Amino acid sequence: MKRIILLLVFTAFSAVAIAQYPVPQQGPTLAMNGQERANLEFVQAFWRDIINGGNLDIATHYMPADFISRNPNIPAGREAFINTLRSNPELLQNRGLSTPEVIISQNEYVFFMWASFIVNPMDAAIIYKYNTIDLFRLEDGKIVEHWDGAHKVIGTDVGAKNRGGGTYNTPTNLTAQEEETLRIGQIEFRDILQFGHAELALEYFAPGYMQHNMNVPGGLEGFMGFFGGRPSQPLTGEWITPPTLELVSGNYYLKFDQRFEDAPGGGQNVYYRFDMVRVDDGLIQEHWDVAFPRGIASPNGGITR
Repeated sequence: MKRIILLLVFTAFSAVAIAQYPVPQQGPTLAMNGQERANLEFVQAFWRDIINGGNLDIATHYMPADFISRNPNIPAGREAFINTLRSNPELLQNRGLSTPEVIISQNEYVFFMWASFIVNPMDAAIIYKYNTIDLFRLEDGKIVEHWDGAHKVIGTDVGAKNRGGGTYNTPTNLTAQEEETLRIGQIEFRDILQFGHAELALEYFAPGYMQHNMNVPGGLEGFMGFFGGRPSQPLTGEWITPPTLELVSGNYYLKFDQRFEDAPGGGQNVYYRFDMVRVDDGLIQEHWDVAFPRGIASPNGGITR
């Protein structure tokens, strides 16, 4: 069985293009196995002690020497990561946050989704909610790899990892419920969004579908108005652009992607993003991603968007 903890602690509103929707309250599911619980506790302690606590002299307890940060602004290796925390900690986009909105601990992965809020500078009555992420992979009792959604903001080349990469092991030992969650999640992101079959939303979306992307209208009708009418292609059952990693935990489907963007001086830089849905009663109830409100300067020098 796969395990998921949901910690939904915010009651603020998630702004969307037309309306605002409250963040739903979900009950936590604590059905992790012992190793997954230990992994989660280890990552939580790492976040408390190293990222937020600054106790960098104990980093060897959590990270091997060849630790890899997939943040494109940070060189590979434990010492480079620790030196960044000493000299340029704002490059860690979620540093200072302490309570993730969603936590998934599955197999060797621990995933945090954070909720943050920003006021519209043109109208203080409008508060936007946006999401950021951290993904960790553990091996032999250490955190060996870390990804977040940071974009490259420093001008220097910090190594080959800027071109992407990593170890991705998509779990295959899913329960019957998780197989169904996987199937329905893939229908949204593959068949509807990649192949352009928006009409499938009428079959697979709940009438009260909640969109946690403030740039896209909420609700089934809003989704159809935004994505409907696009050219479609015949369905093949294969991805046009396959996800980098898929995690399925209970009724949550997470699609993690490596993306590239043009670099100012030529070439391309890598960054990472995610999409996640909650499936209940055979219908997609909610969607989250890392979108940032258009037209508003993002915090941390553009790292978060």
